[in-house]
Amino acid sequence: MTALTLYGTKLSPYVARVLLTVRAKGLDVTLAEPPGGLKSPQYLAINPFGKMPALVDGDASIIESEVICEYLEEKFPQNPILPGDALARARSRTVSRAVDLYVLPALLGLLGQMNPVTRDKPLVDEKLAELRRGMDGLETLLLGPWSAGPTLTLGDCALVPACFFLERFLPAFGKIRALGEHPRMAQVWDVARSDPTVAGLLAEMGDAMDDFLRRRAANG
Repeated sequence: MTALTLYGTKLSPYVARVLLTVRAKGLDVTLAEPPGGLKSPQYLAINPFGKMPALVDGDASIIESEVICEYLEEKFPQNPILPGDALARARSRTVSRAVDLYVLPALLGLLGQMNPVTRDKPLVDEKLAELRRGMDGLETLLLGPWSAGPTLTLGDCALVPACFFLERFLPAFGKIRALGEHPRMAQVWDVARSDPTVAGLLAEMGDAMDDFLRRRAANG
């Protein structure tokens, strides 16, 4: 089998989505930093948009986290992350798309506003309202105990990394109690944290986040 390389870092929710897919399916994929940085000529030859993740499979490059996950699902059908029937697959994909379209954009828009001294209050209020609408809508889509039913699926691979960032950063803004107002999301998060495969990745993400914050504090 051709060696697979995933370019990106664990602190990207999009990279973490692919890593969760990789581990849930029991695949052997090497995680590496984008060579030369995201905007280097070498990496732009892999992903012309200069973003992560990108998966290299032999001479082929596959970009965009959702596409990468679907590619891995199709190429390696063992331990599937999509359910067997069409409706269940649609539900799982809908959760994943809802996270991409209605949760992550607002959440990532808040990460640049962590410092209360330099915070743009109108922007924060706008992003918090946008995030609440996204979370409220997503809540109605979740079936339980995982996002689309009894097993981990593509939807969870998107939702679980989002929950990690929600829990870590949303309390700093004090207006949405992270997952406390969304019991179905909280249930998925609890189930995910009790799953050994998912918990291992979350622990690595937590360590990487703590290391990043320590280095940022040391550099002022």
